[in-house]
Amino acid sequence: MPRGMLIFDGLWHCLCPSFGHTALKRPLVPLISRKGPSTYISATLATSARRCDSSVANLNENHGKTDSRALPGNESAGSRPAEQSHTNAQGNRQGGKHTRKHAPSSGVKLKRVKLKKRTRLAGVPKDIERRTTENLENTLQNAVHEKPSVESATQILRALIRDRHIRPEVRHYRALMLANIDAERGRPETIRNLLKEMERNGIPADSGTLHAALKALAVHPDYLLRQEILRTLRDRWLSLSPAGWHYVVAGFIREHQFELAMDHMAQMDRKGIPVEGWLHSLLVYSLCDAEEFDEVLKVMQSRTDQGHEMTLNLWWHVLDVASEALHHETTRYTWKHVVELGFLKPSYGVCSNVLTVASRTGDTELANSVFRFLAETEVPFSLDDYEKLVEAYVMAGDLYAAFDTLCTMQKSGIELEESSTRAILTYMIRSKTPPRDVWAMLKQLKAQKRDIPLGCANVVIELCEHAPLGDKSAVEDAIGFYKELYSLCPSGADVTTYNSIINTCRRAKDTKACMFAVKEMAALGVTPDSTTFERLILICLDSGNYRSAYKYFQDMIERNLPLGEGAREEIRKLCRDSEDEFAVRLSLHDYIRDLRIRKHEVGDETPLEEPEEQSATKQKERA
Repeated sequence: MPRGMLIFDGLWHCLCPSFGHTALKRPLVPLISRKGPSTYISATLATSARRCDSSVANLNENHGKTDSRALPGNESAGSRPAEQSHTNAQGNRQGGKHTRKHAPSSGVKLKRVKLKKRTRLAGVPKDIERRTTENLENTLQNAVHEKPSVESATQILRALIRDRHIRPEVRHYRALMLANIDAERGRPETIRNLLKEMERNGIPADSGTLHAALKALAVHPDYLLRQEILRTLRDRWLSLSPAGWHYVVAGFIREHQFELAMDHMAQMDRKGIPVEGWLHSLLVYSLCDAEEFDEVLKVMQSRTDQGHEMTLNLWWHVLDVASEALHHETTRYTWKHVVELGFLKPSYGVCSNVLTVASRTGDTELANSVFRFLAETEVPFSLDDYEKLVEAYVMAGDLYAAFDTLCTMQKSGIELEESSTRAILTYMIRSKTPPRDVWAMLKQLKAQKRDIPLGCANVVIELCEHAPLGDKSAVEDAIGFYKELYSLCPSGADVTTYNSIINTCRRAKDTKACMFAVKEMAALGVTPDSTTFERLILICLDSGNYRSAYKYFQDMIERNLPLGEGAREEIRKLCRDSEDEFAVRLSLHDYIRDLRIRKHEVGDETPLEEPEEQSATKQKERA
């Protein structure tokens, strides 16, 4: 039977979408070798061709309704070729309807028309199609070195291999490997497939190609593939170039194998291969991300000892993250090398972090250096800055300098707060510093005509509160400091001073000294606060003076002062076993029992009236 003609209409493309005109134009011999088609380059280039044919098929299916055998685009009069228009006109002149005859020659003409309709192949821009082959080859090699891009390299390779039938060579594979340095579209699997394809098609990978693969794996690491490439280099007696060493180390760094990376860098040093700045910076940035600041310090010290420069951006980053992580040695090293020498001016936030590091470690030299820098840059000091400097002196065991800093802070117009002396008090309690020795420091500062803040005197009196229970000497010290207070601080005592004395008297069970402090408050017109009343009530209850305790309690209620939950619990505990009338009134008062009521509201299953009934029963039994 005679072989019929194939008509590529819409129905054909619907039934066989993967078959197109490009299949008729494929060469009989593979581009690489007869062993088999290339798996990566050929597949990549064929993808765009199938995509183009499928779009043409869709167009034919939508428009080819008048004649199922017509080619896409031949239905409209404006798109018909000259031969078909002439035939139709001749048939109309003969006075009959035009009947299209299917001759073998007409099929050839239709295929030619089809080829003329295609303007350009998919995946290749017009500007690439116009260029010469030599220009595309040069552009490919330059592009993958200057700005690697998988998309750009693939477009050029399509134009060369698919459209112009250039045989793939080692340079094309190498270029595509270098293109996979692309951070967004590069893949280590692509490098592996390209190497396998070269081996399968009998194309040997030279040293440049293997180094190109290592360079791509430095961006997209694959440990196993990298080791295979290195083994291949050794088996072929090919040496690893200095750039190759850098690529291998960069791959280790991206895999967070820092020990291997630093070991290879040590080998490079022994071989006389200088480490480039970008590789050193990559290692430091990665170590900072992993918070390995001890290793960061070692690497940076080694770099500076060798006389190499580091970028200011790297110095700033290390200072920023190390100070935020409170790593003392790295923070101090970077500050000394770039800030004190004037190469870098960090922000106030970084300076505040450095001050925190200095305060936690007692590095007064570093803290004073930060203060000098802030003064030179005319940045006003804050309360937090002074408190950190005080803490640094305290951690270093220099109480005199700490008090001197507080004097300077008050002189600059910043008032002391309770938090300003917390570090000093904690240190004196832990070191069991005698209060009289500290008071002598304040006198010495006063002798140097320094203005002593009241908070400094109060913290020494507060230290007396932490003396052992029953220690009468603590009360004597507190009263003695109070009497000398006006010679140090002309402003006189405040409510905090009297609260400390009252609490010291309670711990020593000295009610007479407590009454002295209360009379002094009344005489000087110092207004008591809730802490004052709490301590007065408790010292009266400790001594069994329930009447005075109840009167202080009534006075506090009239002033609308709050009572702490701890004080309420202690009052109930002290009045629980007493049959005194005022003790019973205190224990039954709604304000004292408010904590109990709230506990019931939280979820206690017992009735709210039960505690009150029990208290009433106890009161009747006592009567």
